[in-house]
Amino acid sequence: MRVLYALFFTVITFPLFGQGFKMNYSNSIADCSGAIEVYDYDYPSTIQFPGNSGGHEDFTNLNPNNREVNSIWVRLEPRLKGKFKLEIISAELTNDMSYFIFRANENDFCEEFNENYIKPEMHVLSHGSSFGTVSSDSDDSYKPEINVDFQDVLYVLVHTTTKGNSSVILRYNLDGQVEETKANIQDYRSDDSSPFLHVKIRDKATGEPVEANLAINGINNEYAAYLGTDFFFDKTKTGEIYVESNTKGYFVFSQTYQEDELEEDLILVELVKLAPGIKLELQDIKFEVASDAFLPIALPALKRLLDFMALNESVRIELQGHVNSPDSKNTFATKRLSKMRCKAVYKFLKKNGIDGDRMQIKGFGNTRMIYEDPKNEEEAEANRRVEILILAN
Repeated sequence: MRVLYALFFTVITFPLFGQGFKMNYSNSIADCSGAIEVYDYDYPSTIQFPGNSGGHEDFTNLNPNNREVNSIWVRLEPRLKGKFKLEIISAELTNDMSYFIFRANENDFCEEFNENYIKPEMHVLSHGSSFGTVSSDSDDSYKPEINVDFQDVLYVLVHTTTKGNSSVILRYNLDGQVEETKANIQDYRSDDSSPFLHVKIRDKATGEPVEANLAINGINNEYAAYLGTDFFFDKTKTGEIYVESNTKGYFVFSQTYQEDELEEDLILVELVKLAPGIKLELQDIKFEVASDAFLPIALPALKRLLDFMALNESVRIELQGHVNSPDSKNTFATKRLSKMRCKAVYKFLKKNGIDGDRMQIKGFGNTRMIYEDPKNEEEAEANRRVEILILAN
């Protein structure tokens, strides 16, 4: 299985999850703000088209006379000084696939793109395209290469007028000087004698260090991405710290911590290896009381799951729903609510292009509550959850 993980934290248009979404935010990989982020360039990425144009009409700023039908956005940060070579392949869509490559040095590219015309660095259009001023006569129609420097960020928009869930393969070649990865232990403290926060990443089963992608929000109110096994940061008083990791061979991890509740100023991120039979709670996929409606905090977590499913085509899962109903029988209504919560996650994924055949749903009602006798709302909320069982990878 080709496992490629996507991180959307560097392309979202809001600084803190707790502050909510801006109006132009979208979960869809068909929109710039939902772009799939690639970290691993050693292997090709197989990405499934969502079958729609997402929530934002991206072609308005390219040519208002053309209509967006079925598209994918990908964010690339090759950290290369030289030539970045990209091959875009789809046997199913050979004569009906266009791409646009944009260079972006700022994190607000998507917001700027949505508000203004930004000329693509290069582009190739499918046969018969009527884009006019943004056409191209390149012979290497699906093998672009672009000169990049270490700080360059690239956005790629791949489009087809064919509806449905076809796939596209992206292959990468880095020709030049690749920026060296920092040491596994990374120290970002301004003063090593001051109070600090230690974040360490370990394999949950073995306890061994894992070199992983880490995103953290709440350190000096900045949202940033890192690569390593251990990290040291200046201790701050931001209240909440959000940590996320999408790492090859492991299931996506995301969790919010209260800074004043951390023991020994340590955050231990335990990653679980992908394998059939693994069952995990979907962190922060929370629901309103007696409802299958998502709480706002669920949206970033749903995006994590969407990226995971979109980029791991062979993974099949069972969504398992649970409710908070202590001291009650497991009635038909209770079981139905737990199943409806699974269906809410299922519908979100399917709406954004995930094949429904890759997902099963099962409602357990109140038979598997984490807290049989919840003492507070936090424990009750933890009972209202959806878990994922990996059936095949």
